[in-house]
Amino acid sequence: MTENDKQIEVSAELPGLERKDVEISIEDRTLTIRGEKKLEEEKRDQNYHLTERSYGSFYRELLLPRGVDPSSVRATMSKGVLKVTIPRPALSETKKIEVKEAA
Repeated sequence: MTENDKQIEVSAELPGLERKDVEISIEDRTLTIRGEKKLEEEKRDQNYHLTERSYGSFYRELLLPRGVDPSSVRATMSKGVLKVTIPRPALSETKKIEVKEAA
């Protein structure tokens, strides 16, 4: 996870996974990345037949700053690397309120 004044970027290496295998969601201030890897390998030769299967799922949750707009979050995936870009929310300004005499 890296951040600067304009955005937060979350990178995850997900070798062997495709876009369809990854799910990203935001609820309240929590970014959740879930995925499942299914691998099946079959080898045949004159004297043997070998089939290997491996399955595994994962998820990660990250707490985001207050005020993140979920509709502005973007995710891309290329060559097994997922990048989620989250624009930083505008800082709220402190407003001083004058106390007046009650009527």
